[in-house]
Amino acid sequence: MKIIFDHSKGHIKDDRIFCEVFAIPEGEKECELLELGFLPCQPPLYWYQARSCRINNNKVNFSSKRKKILSQLQIQIFPYKDVKEDVDSFFANYIQFKKFDMLSSYTNNSSFDDLKVMEVKYKDKVVVYTRFREFEKSLLDIETAITQDMPKFSLGKDAILLLSNYGKTKGINYVYLYESYDDYFPYKLEITGMEYWEGEKWI
Repeated sequence: MKIIFDHSKGHIKDDRIFCEVFAIPEGEKECELLELGFLPCQPPLYWYQARSCRINNNKVNFSSKRKKILSQLQIQIFPYKDVKEDVDSFFANYIQFKKFDMLSSYTNNSSFDDLKVMEVKYKDKVVVYTRFREFEKSLLDIETAITQDMPKFSLGKDAILLLSNYGKTKGINYVYLYESYDDYFPYKLEITGMEYWEGEKWI
């Protein structure tokens, strides 16, 4: 792979130089890059290193309460292009309600040719959309939007576990969930079967 050092946003702190570093794959497969802690950005070229996290599907165990909750949710998988209008509208409402600054990344991610959607319904009502990519040996969870009127459910975690279960049905062992830093997305590390990349190995 080719390594790119972006010094346009670089700075010095405590006599240490910081800059953004990206990789351009040169024949490496997506599954290989994910296994080594890389995550995709700015499709289709660039990948970056992070404290990536993933679910080891073989280590997922459901409590009886979680099993009951998940049994009430039905999923369907679609190519993103087939349900684009409904998904974009759902995400737009979610982003506006949560006041998230993620519209540009959502737009960038929409350009992935292999983008899929997991639609989750509760009593015939769509309550979750998760956009993801499916590779030979892994799934990459891109982003999730949830309805706000179901406080008895933990729909964010439920969506991750449902995607993990979908991976199992396809013989796929890992679901990658982007970053897992303590001050960003700490809830990810609470999910059963979770592992994170510490720079050399998965913990």
